[in-house]
Amino acid sequence: MIRKAFIILAVGVGLVACGEDEPPGPPTSTIYVRNESSTEASIRIKFWAKEYTKISAGDNDEVTFVNEEGINAVQVEAKSRKQWDDCWVTMNVGETLVVFDATERIGCRVE
Repeated sequence: MIRKAFIILAVGVGLVACGEDEPPGPPTSTIYVRNESSTEASIRIKFWAKEYTKISAGDNDEVTFVNEEGINAVQVEAKSRKQWDDCWVTMNVGETLVVFDATERIGCRVE
């Protein structure tokens, strides 16, 4: 009985170990966003992403994008929902973009 259980266990472990690994996807990079403004902000990586990521007022999020060339710096654009004013900054991958209320429009800074 114990011998039979051991054989079943060994075969089960062998089958699990033979599973195929998924091929790795393209390399990605991430920037972090903190929206300190009073409006929803739409964020996109210029020249890398067509779609905007919407981040509500007071929320934090991250934007991940395919980075096959291994670049270290990107231009990031932020647009406000209220007036569709915008700002953009050049920042390093892994840094945090902070969107805030400026005098008459939103502002951007990097931390």
